[in-house]
Amino acid sequence: MKKKLLATVGTVLGLSLLLTINAPTSTKADSNLLLASVEWVQAQLNPLQTKVASLEKQVAQQDATIKQLQKAVADGGTVVVPPVTTNPPTGTPAVIYTTTSAKVHSGATRSYKVISTIVANKGLTVIGEHKGADGIWYNVEISATVKGWIFSGDVSTTKPGNFVPSKVITKEATNVRKGATTNYTSLETVAKGSTLTYLGSFKNANGETWYNVQTPKGNKGWVLSTLTEVK
Repeated sequence: MKKKLLATVGTVLGLSLLLTINAPTSTKADSNLLLASVEWVQAQLNPLQTKVASLEKQVAQQDATIKQLQKAVADGGTVVVPPVTTNPPTGTPAVIYTTTSAKVHSGATRSYKVISTIVANKGLTVIGEHKGADGIWYNVEISATVKGWIFSGDVSTTKPGNFVPSKVITKEATNVRKGATTNYTSLETVAKGSTLTYLGSFKNANGETWYNVQTPKGNKGWVLSTLTEVK
């Protein structure tokens, strides 16, 4: 009886040892299989996420166009549907310059409401164009939040000699300071690629050129010219 008991105990211990040795290998294989499955699913989701982001951007652009048309109708203008594009058509200038005091309309005909009047020799960034019955109209940025349409006959693609900047674009994260030296405290730090309204320029005693600007938050201050570019 004692021998049988010892034999049984030995068998149980042997099986336990065998399971203990084999268990990590099985667990590792299962983990590798699970990891491969997760990576495969992620690879399938990435293209879908990109498409969703693209569709969301198109919907936002279309929504902005609809609101612009609704405003134009409310203002009594003739509805001219501007193109919805992610980039201006090939051949469209990136920047245009006013050759005279030019009016910017809320739509691509003169019957639309005038939303801004731009003095001569000002540069404007073009974000689109529309070919109407009277000629080409350019969709331009007046500010970070205001966009409108200007007739091609009132502008030129050639930069005038007496060009007056209208905005300042930061080339890197930039401090907007209270005065035109780095000794002045910073009013605000703006990110790279920020658009600031140009107010004027000044060359200090150190020979540095500083631009007087207004930020989208409404702060007025000075930025160093080497950290920015004017348009």
